[in-house]
Amino acid sequence: MPNKRNQDANSLSVPRPSRRLSLREFIGLVTILMLVVGFAITIARLRASESELSQLRAEHGYLAPSDEGQVAASRAPSDQPLTYRARVRVPKKPRYRVCYSTLWPQNAAHPKWFAALDLPPGESVLTFTIEPDQRDSKWKISAIARSPLGTKRIATTLPSEQVSILRSSKDVIRAGIGFETVLAEKNQTIRLLDERWLVGEGGVFLYGDRPPEADQVGVFAELQVDQGPI
Repeated sequence: MPNKRNQDANSLSVPRPSRRLSLREFIGLVTILMLVVGFAITIARLRASESELSQLRAEHGYLAPSDEGQVAASRAPSDQPLTYRARVRVPKKPRYRVCYSTLWPQNAAHPKWFAALDLPPGESVLTFTIEPDQRDSKWKISAIARSPLGTKRIATTLPSEQVSILRSSKDVIRAGIGFETVLAEKNQTIRLLDERWLVGEGGVFLYGDRPPEADQVGVFAELQVDQGPI
């Protein structure tokens, strides 16, 4: 009996040979490891791309997708004084234009549009600037439309009394569109800019359903259907 117990104890203490991975199992583990590393790299690149995209949108503005027949517009950032930017998207038909002005006359239903810039179908970046023209040193409001089809520009000379107001540091009431995309159906208009300078008592009534009670100086721009002379 003692010998048998010793033999049983010896048999239990004998180490068993370790199991080796087969070639198929080794290849499977390597494949899983490569997939995990690739997934981690993809996630890192995706986050970097999303961060870069957010930065570009913050610097240049963004237009959300819209239906083929809709009109879309959004404000774009600008870090320069008396410079305003917007992104717009218009359908192929009807033809659209952007009108601009610095004057909303007393009791008028809308600003006194100075000029209009016709827009090509698709997306355009609009820039409105009030500054002296380098060619003749006259202060002007200019409208520039940039699109994949090219660049268009138009400008209007401003009266000196408006220039002194616009260059002042008075309070400004801002309306118009914001940085979120605004959508409109075909043939509808979108007021892009509506910035009104507070000047004396005439600036008390600034915004509402009624026309201004006095001539209002500001920066106005509207995206509208081209229906002939403004």
